[in-house]
Amino acid sequence: MPKLLLVEDDPDQLEIRSLILEQAGHEVFGAASRAQALALAKEHAPSLVVMDLRLPRTADGVALIEALRALSPAPRIVVLSGWTADLATAPEVDAVLAKPVRTPELIHLIARLSAALLFCWLPLAGAVIDLKEPAEVLAEITAPVSDWQTQPKIADLLVDGKARLQVPLAAPRQTVFLGRLPAGRHEVTMPQAAIQLSTTTDPIHLHTPVLFERKNAIGKFSDVPLLTYAEWLNENGQKVLQYSVIFSNEDGGTSTRFLMARWGRTTDIEFVYKVYFRADGAKEKAIIQGRGHKDLTFTGPFEDSHPLLMPVTDNNMVAGEGPSAVRYQPAATLVDLESASRESVMDQAPFTWQAMTKELIREGKLRPFGVERGEDISDPRNYLYLEFAVKNRLSRVAAMVKLRNEAKWRMSHLGVPGGAIDRDGWVRTTIELPPGTKTADVAEIGIQCLAAERAKQLGRCEIPAVSKAFFLRPDMLPGDSFFSSRAPVQIGVGEAWTWTLSSK
Repeated sequence: MPKLLLVEDDPDQLEIRSLILEQAGHEVFGAASRAQALALAKEHAPSLVVMDLRLPRTADGVALIEALRALSPAPRIVVLSGWTADLATAPEVDAVLAKPVRTPELIHLIARLSAALLFCWLPLAGAVIDLKEPAEVLAEITAPVSDWQTQPKIADLLVDGKARLQVPLAAPRQTVFLGRLPAGRHEVTMPQAAIQLSTTTDPIHLHTPVLFERKNAIGKFSDVPLLTYAEWLNENGQKVLQYSVIFSNEDGGTSTRFLMARWGRTTDIEFVYKVYFRADGAKEKAIIQGRGHKDLTFTGPFEDSHPLLMPVTDNNMVAGEGPSAVRYQPAATLVDLESASRESVMDQAPFTWQAMTKELIREGKLRPFGVERGEDISDPRNYLYLEFAVKNRLSRVAAMVKLRNEAKWRMSHLGVPGGAIDRDGWVRTTIELPPGTKTADVAEIGIQCLAAERAKQLGRCEIPAVSKAFFLRPDMLPGDSFFSSRAPVQIGVGEAWTWTLSSK
């Protein structure tokens, strides 16, 4: 465990926090003044410092930060303060927690930073880029994947020896944006990683949001942004660039079993940022999805053209609040979802399915097959995943499956009206099936048309096409699709349509 220096001029707080952090397994050195802290730092070379800012004056805390930054190697610094505005002219620190500080939040933050410090003892590998002028830089990273189920890891990516962002080790290959770097020679390094650097002028990359980790998720390796994707849209003749993020989990909002019923996954996929462009290509305005799923005008903060966003709710609505101790910068992937669901982006990046499943196991959200236990679900490998297009007319839809050795039908919405799908477009859903079910076991697949909530008349369901049906493989990656249909179907509320599958 890395050594931790705790600096607090209130003796009672120093004693209490020292005991708490020691009980959490840290080797703690306590200091009550700037001079004592600097002496202990030189003697023990702590890798992490947790400090008050006013010791007793703000100037004392700022001077200590400057002195600690001058040490070699310099420690990570976390500031606890009720006067965070005092940091405006202070040297940069790694994290700030506003007083009063909740103990779990502090412990989770220290655990995350400590994990990164331990990981950084591994050999560094990297790449160099020479820029003749300032440029936006991308880094394609190939690195060992951590076990997202038992030992998830997040690594620091360093630019010119300083941590610039964090990378979740959930995919063997991923691309991040470094932002706009000044002219000159730059070295980019990360433990055990092969890195390829390139420059870009693509608007998709120039406007990709920076995502700080939600503060109550720090240290939990939950709700991590695995992937950012972008879409070019047309709204009333105006070009719009929309960014959405696939988070590894959804800690709040829709229940886990209704996520599977209504969305066909337990990741959280959220639109976070939109840029509206004028005819000359200049940015006109920006919109974020804020608390309560409200579209809000966003005026900053920015780094160059990158908005600085942080999820502020457990279902990952965002705001220009932060920063937090963890900073993610996945480079956006351009997609076209005109004829596919949002979930199809996960199919193109199959590691997201693996991370989703392993996180569910780690968080204890899986129950045995056929057992009801609150909002928990069965192993995701026990579900059939179905994607189709739908037009609801005073209606909503649910999917159903009949196996060859059974007389009964199994349904996606579990008989609960709120589990049916009431939106239009390309959608996904799942149906829980017995463990070990194979494609050859599926005799029929169907769509059921249900009445819309509070509808005063019976509507209709239009199914223009079914694009795919698949299972997750034993390795938690999506298997091949075994069914599709391009013949449009129309059914009324109270009716169902089924397709019979060959036994071959």
